[in-house]
Amino acid sequence: LVQENEISGWFKLLDVGTKEMIRGNNVDDQLPDNVKMENDLNRNQVKEDQEEDSHSLGEISKDESAEVFLKMKFSNITSEKQTSDSDQETSIVIAEEMIRFASMASDNKIGMIGSSINTINTVRGIGGTIQNHLSSIIDVVESIRNAFNFSSPFQSTLLFLFLAVLWLVLILIPTRLFFLFGIIGQYIATFVAAYFPQKEIEKIITEEERFDDENKEAKDNPFVVKFINFFRAIPTDEDLRRTYFWEARRVGEREREKLATKKRTLRLEKLWHTQWSGNIKLKDKISGAKVGGTSQRSWDWEDIFAILEGHRFIYWRDVKHFDDGEEPLGQIFFAGHSGLAGLSPLDLRELTKDEIPLVVSIFGRGVREQQKISVLTLNEDEKNQLEDAVMKAAF
Repeated sequence: LVQENEISGWFKLLDVGTKEMIRGNNVDDQLPDNVKMENDLNRNQVKEDQEEDSHSLGEISKDESAEVFLKMKFSNITSEKQTSDSDQETSIVIAEEMIRFASMASDNKIGMIGSSINTINTVRGIGGTIQNHLSSIIDVVESIRNAFNFSSPFQSTLLFLFLAVLWLVLILIPTRLFFLFGIIGQYIATFVAAYFPQKEIEKIITEEERFDDENKEAKDNPFVVKFINFFRAIPTDEDLRRTYFWEARRVGEREREKLATKKRTLRLEKLWHTQWSGNIKLKDKISGAKVGGTSQRSWDWEDIFAILEGHRFIYWRDVKHFDDGEEPLGQIFFAGHSGLAGLSPLDLRELTKDEIPLVVSIFGRGVREQQKISVLTLNEDEKNQLEDAVMKAAF
C-alpha cells in the first residue's frame, strides 16, 4: 500500500491479532514473484502459530477457504496541493502561543483543570456562606412572625402585654417630650465634654477598659441573658415542624401503649384467669462476680413479667414476649410440697437491707425437678399481694 498507493484483491481471513497479510489462492498466479514469496512466508508463519495454539488449547476446526475482497487507495493530499506561506506562518504563530501558555502554566503550577477545580471550590464556599446568611435572615423573619401568632403562647403573651403597656405610656405621655428629653441629654453631654477636658481625656484613656467591663457586666447580668433568651426561644418554622413531628410520635406511642395494656388486661382476665400478674425481678446467676452491698454476688436481678394462673407460676423475659406469645422463660407447678419459702442465711448475707423486706421465695415442681426461685417486688403492697396469691394457689 505504501509503495503502490493502492491495493486490490482477495485476502485470507486470519485469527484476531495476526499481523501478517496473505492474498487469496485465486490470484496467486497473477502476482509478481516477490509478492508470491512474501505470501508463502506469511502462510508458513501463520500455520506455525495455529499449530502452537492448537497444542495449547486443543484442536479447533477452522475454515481455511474463507477470503474477503479488499480494495484500498491511499492519497497524499500534500502531494497534490502545497501549503501556502500564510498557512505555514499562521501555524508557527499558533505553535509559539501554545508553547508560551504551557510555559506560564508550568511556572504557576496551575493547569486548566486545576484552575477550574479551584474556581468550583471557591464558588461552592461562597455559595455556602451566602446560604448560611440567608438562612439566618429567614430564621429571624420566621421568629418575628411566630411571635405574633401564638406559636409559643408564653412569649406571645408577654410580647402583647409589653406592647399594651407601651401603648398606654405613649397615650399618657406626649411623644414630643421624649424627643425633648433626648435632645437636652445630648446637649448636656456635649457641654460637659467641652468645658471639662480632663474628664474627657480620662474618658478616652479608660474607654477600652470600661467597654470590656460593660461587656462583662452585660454578659453576667441575668436580666440581659433572660432578655436575649426570650427572643431566641421563639421557634422558627423548622423548629415547629420538628416539635410537632416528635410530639405526634410520642402521642402515637402512648396510644399504642394504652391499647396494648388494654388487650393484655383482657387476655389475663378472660383467657388466662390469672390471680396475679406484674413486673418483678428474678434472681439469676451470672458468669462473672458482681459486688453488691457488702458481699460479692455471683447473681443479679433480671427484669421479668410473671403471672399466677391456677396452680402455676409462669414468667417471661418481659411484657413484649408475653404479648407476642413467646415461650415462657420458666414456670413452677404448685403440686405436693410447694408454696412460700423463707430466706436462707446465705440470702440474708448477700441481700441488702432494702432488698430483704421485698424478696419473696417460691418453691415447687419445675419442668424436671423441684425448683426454688427468689423474686424482688417493687414495694411491700405488691409483695403482700403476691404472697397471698401463692398461698391460695398452693393450698
